[in-house]
Amino acid sequence: MKTMKHLAVAGLLGGSVLVSTPAMAELTGNAGVMSEYLFRGLTQGDGASVYGGIDYSHESGFYAGTWAATINDFATGSNGDYGGGGAGAEMDFYAGFGGEIDALSYDLGVIYYWYSEEDEVDDPNESYNTVELYGSVGISYFTLSTYYAPDSYFGVDDSAYGVYGSASFPLNDILALDAAVGYNAGDGNEGLIGTGEDSYMEYNLGLSASLDNGFGFGFGFVTTDIDNDDPKIVVDASYSFDLQ
Repeated sequence: MKTMKHLAVAGLLGGSVLVSTPAMAELTGNAGVMSEYLFRGLTQGDGASVYGGIDYSHESGFYAGTWAATINDFATGSNGDYGGGGAGAEMDFYAGFGGEIDALSYDLGVIYYWYSEEDEVDDPNESYNTVELYGSVGISYFTLSTYYAPDSYFGVDDSAYGVYGSASFPLNDILALDAAVGYNAGDGNEGLIGTGEDSYMEYNLGLSASLDNGFGFGFGFVTTDIDNDDPKIVVDASYSFDLQ
């Protein structure tokens, strides 16, 4: 999600923080491929994932959009023993309001994660579909963000929440160093990771490049403190374009 799912690897692989940058009413699109789809440090399926989205932003600060990605064997997870197959794609619908007050940027919104082919799962106790509230504040290169799922969390019938700190440091006109640290907790996260741990940390570090022609590239190193979770390296290529 940058446009909404970030072109920057730290955003793509980290806390799924949505960021609007309204300057005028506009409609944009994005498409790309990543070597592995990670969400808050957790594997969303084996192999590469193709993604794309459409975003609308207004000069008032309001924005809305949708983003979709292919997945294979949803939530196979860090240790391979939770979740299950049957969700062939993820589609996100979101809306929010963002802006700036002096040097401080802010963003508040809601996102709905929808998964296809849920009826093919052997025994889905709960729907994977999830509603989250999110918010963030940023200053200079730094952003503090949070999310809260009040009802159910990707098939777990409990709430979940998390807090992420991230930073993106420009190295030159096109290249940036991205880093993020996230704390994920609540009964929903405990049930999702399925290891008996009641919370987990995610750490990621990456490089991202954004070109004037709309192309973006990223490289990220991602790990968590979940037992038996191996560090992961992910590469990403994307293209953003105007639709007006």
